[in-house]
Amino acid sequence: MAYTDKLKSTRVAIMMGDGATPEVFSPMCGITTKGFQQTRATSDTVDWDCADPDATPITVRDVGATDWNISGNGLLHRPLLAAVQAAFDSSDPTNFRFMFDEKVGDEVVDGYYEGPGIITDFNITGTNGEYVQISITISAAGPKVFVANS
Repeated sequence: MAYTDKLKSTRVAIMMGDGATPEVFSPMCGITTKGFQQTRATSDTVDWDCADPDATPITVRDVGATDWNISGNGLLHRPLLAAVQAAFDSSDPTNFRFMFDEKVGDEVVDGYYEGPGIITDFNITGTNGEYVQISITISAAGPKVFVANS
C-alpha cells in the first residue's frame, strides 16, 4: 500500500517581508486558515473545419495572464497589527511568502511561493465574549516564484 505524503496545516504559514536587505520574513502569527490561489486567464476562439464545414468546430484556447493571491484569517496578533496596517496603507507592494515547512526525521523539508503583493482586503471583527479576528487578502503585484527545498 502507498498512502499520501501529507502535510499538516499547522506547518503552513503566511509570511510578510520587512523590506530590508537581506529581507527577513516573519510569520503572520494567529492566522489559522490559509489559502494560496493561482488563476490563469485564457482567450478562446472557435475553429471550423475547412474541409467539412458541417463538422463540430473545436475550441482553440490560448494562455493569457496569470494571477495569484493569498488569503488568511484567524486571531488578531496585536504585535502584527502595525506592520499589516502599514503594508495596507502603503502604495508600494510588500513581499509575501506562502511557506510550507515540516520536520521529517532530522531535517526540515520546506518550500514556498514568494512574490510582491498588495493587501487588498483587511478586516477586523470582534464579538463580545470572543477574541478579535482578522481576515486578509493579498493580491499579486508582480510575478511569484516557487522555491522547493528538501
